[in-house]
Amino acid sequence: MVRLLVALLLVLFAASASGQSVYVAGTIGADVSRVSHTDSIFSPGTPNGSETFSGSLRVGSAIGQNWGVELEFVQSARSHEQVASSILPLATSTALGLATATGGFSISATPANVIPIRFPETDIRRSHSDFDAIIWGRQRAGGKVDLVYLGGVAFSRERMEVTQSFPIVIALLPPVPNGMLRTTTITYGTRPLAGVEARIRFTSHVSLIPGVRLQGLADGWLLRPYVGLGWFF
Repeated sequence: MVRLLVALLLVLFAASASGQSVYVAGTIGADVSRVSHTDSIFSPGTPNGSETFSGSLRVGSAIGQNWGVELEFVQSARSHEQVASSILPLATSTALGLATATGGFSISATPANVIPIRFPETDIRRSHSDFDAIIWGRQRAGGKVDLVYLGGVAFSRERMEVTQSFPIVIALLPPVPNGMLRTTTITYGTRPLAGVEARIRFTSHVSLIPGVRLQGLADGWLLRPYVGLGWFF
């Protein structure tokens, strides 16, 4: 990973020194993620994804006439998901002995009590950031419009905070401070990335950049539509 980033930085500096087209850009967009999840009548369901805003900063350069490289940093807003508590009835039974007609003896069970067990309410907050290393190719689509196809690698960092609130603290469990448990998990990953965007020239230096990118997650995928402005030196 470090070698790849160093190589891309060297390419950008070399392109700038040789007079190639270097650019910087900023975008705003939305992160739409879908992840593997479980639904069950016996326990609370797990979240299946989220939708939140994101923003990015980029620097890139054309290397040949129709291709180039780019580095991008993306930061998403914090998403908020809640999993409501559910109640699982736990039935207890009482054994009852019965004499049979043949003189034998049988055991049967009859319901005696139903004890509700309440699962905790769960509050999940996620934030996602990426450092993307990209190679792109350009196709002319008109006098002022270029179509750009891109692919690369996203180096991801996800922060997840899970807060569980226990409406009923079961006596067999260890004491829960203030009836709440909080867990923070940091996850790193390296996933493929692909996308397409348009570069619509307003002036000789400024372009409008709408596009969409798709990248993998550890247990799902993330779609990022965006729009931004780029300054081409």
